[in-house]
Order: sequence, then structure tokens, then C-alpha cells
Amino acid sequence: MSHHAIRIEHFSKEYQRSPRDEKRVAVDDLTLDVPQGVLFGFLGPNGAGKTTTIKTLLGFIPATKGNAWIFNVPVGDESSRQRVGYLPEQPYFPKFLTAQEAVMVHAGLSGKHGKAGRDCAERTMKRVGMWDYRKMPLSKCSKGMVQRVGLATALVGDPSLLILDEPSSGLDPVGRKELRELLAELQTEGVTVFLSSHLLSEMESLCNRVGILCKGKLVACGTPDEIVQSRDEVAVHIEQSERDEVLAQQVVSLGGTVEAVPDSRRATVLVPSELVYSVMQLLDKHRARLVSVSTKRETLEDAFLRLVG
Repeated sequence: MSHHAIRIEHFSKEYQRSPRDEKRVAVDDLTLDVPQGVLFGFLGPNGAGKTTTIKTLLGFIPATKGNAWIFNVPVGDESSRQRVGYLPEQPYFPKFLTAQEAVMVHAGLSGKHGKAGRDCAERTMKRVGMWDYRKMPLSKCSKGMVQRVGLATALVGDPSLLILDEPSSGLDPVGRKELRELLAELQTEGVTVFLSSHLLSEMESLCNRVGILCKGKLVACGTPDEIVQSRDEVAVHIEQSERDEVLAQQVVSLGGTVEAVPDSRRATVLVPSELVYSVMQLLDKHRARLVSVSTKRETLEDAFLRLVG
């Protein structure tokens, strides 16, 4: 038996308005595995095919080619979605419902009725920080509050797989922090989280694995450490009364670079690590004041921009 929560093989999705129009490829021969129990980040610029992939996994739209499975059940089978919780990018609920009523409805849809449904809704709403606002009509809820209600509806069925499309949308910094903590808790409980987001700094610290999609193609997949490029480089931050062109030329001759910090007297000297001591001697000779020294590392955001151009 496979230990993958999601398995996609050679999946493609094409759109064509009419036989005379040119086909538009939204997803191009995507093959992807998401192991059970991981927090998987699904990244890509707007129009990369992330939401199309998610909608196909959930059976909302059919694939043009290829196959996909959720817990070894083909996505064309309705039973594949029994263990899935889903939060769309823009959740919508009837405005006349209260926050609690919306969650209760989804508890019933997941098979929890009566006291079991009420208890589960209460537990879930407390978990997402909406219990104190349970009686508030959704028409009066802020975008962030509606997002929290949407997250509660995705969790109320106790899913084994949670698929989230831009879950931080509308959340303030406190809400995003609480979301990160909740997702980390869910992973420790064995829930697989498939997360599409543009907040790359959060994805780097939160996700076990990430996949980067660009123009419908998977351009990278692995742990964040596997995707970012290691740099044997050191950043030496200095302060000068005025820019020293001779120092800059000497640094360049050693194989480094000097980058001025805008609107300040500071500059950053980037050099290979083996040249640090030589550069330190140069800085001392030119009486440049040392501010700090740090290793230079590519972030997930840097890698993303490198891969998607």
C-alpha cells in the first residue's frame, strides 16, 4: 500500500473556449507525491495552475490527461473526498447564517448530527478563535473572521487531509501566527496539510516539503533546504564616512562585490568565505568601521524568484 496522501501522475489540464480557439494549458504533465503526515507547500505565481490542480483533486473539474489518487482512491471516486477538509481561497457562506450555524451545517454534511455535531462545532470554533463570535451573522463578520469560519468548516469533519488555498488571506499578523501554530498542531496529530500560499517566508519555516509550479510545470520539489542553493559566501556590513572607491576596486579584485545600502553610509561587502580574513585586513587598512558579519544564504523566496524568473 502507498503511504502517500496525494499521488498525481502525468496530470494535464487544457482549456479551449471553442474548436477555433487555441488551447490553453493550465497544468502540464504534473507528477507529484505528497507523503502522509507532512505539511506540503504548493507554490507558484498567479496563473501557475495551483488552484486548477486543487480543483481537479477535489473532483470539481476533470483532468484532460493523467490520474490522481487521494489515500489510494482515484479522485473520480466520491469516496476519495470522505477524509478531506477543504478551504477555498475565497470561502462563501449565506450571509444570513451566524458563524456557528455555518459550521454546524458543515458538521452535519460530514455526518455529525445532534450533540455530536454541536460538540464538534464548538471544539473546532474554539480552535480557530471564533467561539466568542459564534452568534455573529456572517454579514457582519470581517474578511479575516469569515476566513476563520471557513477554516472551521474544513476542520469540523476531522479530516486526514486538509487542503488549503491561500488560508492567510484576510488574516492580520496575529491571525497568521495562530494559523501557523494550528497547522503545526494538526501535523503532530497526523493530519496531512496541502497548503497553497504566497507567503514564502512562512512556508519556508513551516513546511516539510514544497513543490513549485510555473506555467503549469513542476520546476522544483523537495524540502526547503533541498530547493535553496547553498552559498559559500559571507556578508560583511561596514560603515564609512564616504564611499571608498579604492576599497571597492580591491574587493572586486579579490572576487567579491560591494553593495551600497540606500540612504545611508553603510555598505555590504559580499565575498567567498575563504577571503574573509583578506577582506578584514583591507577594511582595517581603509579604516572602515565593521558593523556585522553574517553568512549569506538563499531563502525560499530567493529560490522561488530564481526558478520562476
